[in-house]
Amino acid sequence: MRSRTDNSTGDSTGHERSVSSAQVSSTPLSSAQVSSAQVTSEKEAATSSTGAARVREKGTGFVLSWKFLLLVLIGIIMIVPARRYALPIPSAFALEPYRVAVALIVALIVVAMLTDRGFRWQRLTFGGLVVFYLVTQVISIGVNVPGLVDEGLAENAVSSLGSVVLISAVFFVVRMLSTSESVIDSVVSFTVVVGAFIGACVALERVTRVNVFILFANSLPFLQATSLEESEFIKQGTARAFGSAQHPIALAVFLCMLIPLAIYQSRHARWPVQLANRQLFWLGCTLCLGVGMISAVSRTGFVMLGVMTIIFIMMRPSAISRLLVFGIPALALAFVVSPRNMLSMLRELTNPSALIESQLTAPGMTGSGRLADLGPSLQQASVHPIFGTGLGSRITTGRQANAFILDNQLLSTLLESGILGVIGVIAMILVPGIRLLALARRTNAAERGLSDRQRDLALATGIGIIGYFVALFFLDAFLFIQTFLAFFLLLGIGSWAASQQTRYRAVPASVQAIPVGAK
Repeated sequence: MRSRTDNSTGDSTGHERSVSSAQVSSTPLSSAQVSSAQVTSEKEAATSSTGAARVREKGTGFVLSWKFLLLVLIGIIMIVPARRYALPIPSAFALEPYRVAVALIVALIVVAMLTDRGFRWQRLTFGGLVVFYLVTQVISIGVNVPGLVDEGLAENAVSSLGSVVLISAVFFVVRMLSTSESVIDSVVSFTVVVGAFIGACVALERVTRVNVFILFANSLPFLQATSLEESEFIKQGTARAFGSAQHPIALAVFLCMLIPLAIYQSRHARWPVQLANRQLFWLGCTLCLGVGMISAVSRTGFVMLGVMTIIFIMMRPSAISRLLVFGIPALALAFVVSPRNMLSMLRELTNPSALIESQLTAPGMTGSGRLADLGPSLQQASVHPIFGTGLGSRITTGRQANAFILDNQLLSTLLESGILGVIGVIAMILVPGIRLLALARRTNAAERGLSDRQRDLALATGIGIIGYFVALFFLDAFLFIQTFLAFFLLLGIGSWAASQQTRYRAVPASVQAIPVGAK
């Protein structure tokens, strides 16, 4: 201790000086070690704060991301009751939440395309077919302008066309924002999970007659009720649930369209990671969708499901065991939830003569059977066979109603838009469905350049779209907004899957043929 003190004063001996010199020479090393420790500590603190900032940035970035906007739109479409609520802002038409969301996102996409070089145009596979359908509707209005004006229906025709264009824009939004497989995975997962939630709530509604979606919408201060549509549906003494849809049949169709995506998720979802847990979770989602469909007490849903099942077996014969794993529990649960209705529907579906007779009742009256309206409607269509009487010329609800609901979208389209309009509907719905099924074939799969995930996604969306086309024969599907929006959602997902084949084909064959490591 003394030597250190003496050295500091300059009065030490030579030995002390040498010792002191050694100590002094070691001092910079100790200082360097301390400085190094301080720097390391500072770096760790900086890294920690940077990591926290990145987490916050990531969360903020997701909220401001295109994917988030897309999921919000899907949530609005699925949860907010259709045609019942709007924003309390005066306008020429009801500002329903889905309309505002679609218009806003389309505007943002246009701005991004004009100002952001990183925002790229996505190939709109099937987009031409959607445009063709819209053109047929424009032509039907243009040809019938004098008659629409004379009957005071011109404004309704323009409004109907605007509504159809806005609804079809969902396809544009989904496809433009589906820029990667990660986005598609999020969209499919979110859609199925929300659909399962709706199915569970519908089952609760079936028992309690409490519609949680109506209660939810009523609790939102920025929404006001705009419709006096029925809030209770009874069939043969049985209450029918309708959830966030306009009608129980529309609900059954909507949920049935999502079942193929739930089965797809059981194999290809990235979560849960464990196979057993993944299959169990998505099986539960599938059962919720099925129970919700059953709670609607609709034969249309069962017809759809039967056709979709047949197509699945034809496309994937080896997956019958997986289908049984999903089907048997769902069927058993259906009988537990509503045994009387299940037995009644089975009797009707297995007795064609009685089923046909029930569809021939009360011709020319409200609530008439589907087949009862067929003859008179075809006779009426023969007056304007090619272009119909114009989109928006048939009003089926409200004080200005001038036509009956036919429960047949193709027949309604024939009357309004003629044969040309029917061709447009077939081109927009059936053609993409068939093409997606063709892409999903496993034979010569390498030539199509699609992965197993992409082929199965094409199969799921193709089956859902074909199921929707089948439903067109049993309800005025385009009047039930939620199912129409869900179709364009599926079409957008299917367009992404189909575009992957186009991307593969864009690579020159000479490049594809070069083996790895070749010079």
